[in-house]
Amino acid sequence: MNPYAGGTERELAAAVAAWSERLGPRIAAAEEAGKLPRELFWELADLGVLGMTVPERDGGLGASTVAFALVLEELAAAWASLAVGVSVNSGIVAGSLVRFGTLDQRARWLPRLIDGSGLGAFGLTEPTSGSDAASLRGTARRDGDGWVLDGNKLFVTNARYAPLLLALLRVSSSGGPRGAEPPARHAGITAFIVPLDVAGVTIGKPERKLGLLASDTSAVTLDGVHVGADALLGEVGKGFSIAMAGLDAGRIGIAAQAIGVARSALALASAYAKERRQFGRPIADFQMVSFSIARRRTETDAARLLALRAAWLRDVGRPFTREASMAKLYASEAAQRATHAAIQVFGGYGYMREYSVERAARDARATTIYEGTSEIQRLVIARSLFAA
Repeated sequence: MNPYAGGTERELAAAVAAWSERLGPRIAAAEEAGKLPRELFWELADLGVLGMTVPERDGGLGASTVAFALVLEELAAAWASLAVGVSVNSGIVAGSLVRFGTLDQRARWLPRLIDGSGLGAFGLTEPTSGSDAASLRGTARRDGDGWVLDGNKLFVTNARYAPLLLALLRVSSSGGPRGAEPPARHAGITAFIVPLDVAGVTIGKPERKLGLLASDTSAVTLDGVHVGADALLGEVGKGFSIAMAGLDAGRIGIAAQAIGVARSALALASAYAKERRQFGRPIADFQMVSFSIARRRTETDAARLLALRAAWLRDVGRPFTREASMAKLYASEAAQRATHAAIQVFGGYGYMREYSVERAARDARATTIYEGTSEIQRLVIARSLFAA
């Protein structure tokens, strides 16, 4: 196994890193406003980032999962709010369309996800279903040749920028014959492509969050939304597997984001430790400071290897669910330790908004929660290890 990036992948990541260096002046105002500047989408489209995961046949770059992970790390190292939006758009939504969409669906929707006009949104979580995704209550019922959709989706990323919502809803069945096995809990769950400009769609007010302040997070309500037959993604009743496949890939992206945030925080702490003097010398000379940074940097590099292993397995078509969960679990929790250590190095200054290390700590916290909590990752890993 060779999880290391090749020359082309390193060049893509380097190009994004160079572009990201110019983001600094825009970040504070956007975080305060609670939204991403739209012009960034156009710039990312010009770089090819939004279409990285889309095959060349569909107008994208056709880049590897390894390359995308490295690019997300660079984006997150500069600005995690932006990395989250790109990850959902290009990883989960575009990736699901590429894998399960028809030729017409790909031709209609993929250009709108890669040209910079918006970022795709993914709707799985509901008020009563979070980690237990199979318990979702949103419904879809047939209406002639089309469908009527109803449901409430929570914590939807990119809703205000999105041309479409990839929504998971349950199609009711008439039930099986008497004595038949009871249906699986995820029975009937189906994926739909929902244009967000149709009647019956309401986007709620932006959520006020601890971190990722510029990443739009909103509720989306579907109230009698009429869509055509072409809104169905994949087969009826197969939506749960579509969602889980998207989350498997998305967890590699979350790991990459956590690595980028941790790396950035530790770089800030290292630079500060060399400049800050106490007791007549730089605080980097004290082992309690230097050893803390050394340990967290080691964990961050180890997390990157886990993420690249999962990405490589996906690229070569091998099972990667367990490895993606391992990468997300380790990277997200390593990021908590890294950002905590970085703030400790800064001391009181690290707690102040003028120093971006506090933003890193707030942004890192979400990585242990979204796209499957740390507890869910442990469950996935354990089940895989002890499966018959």
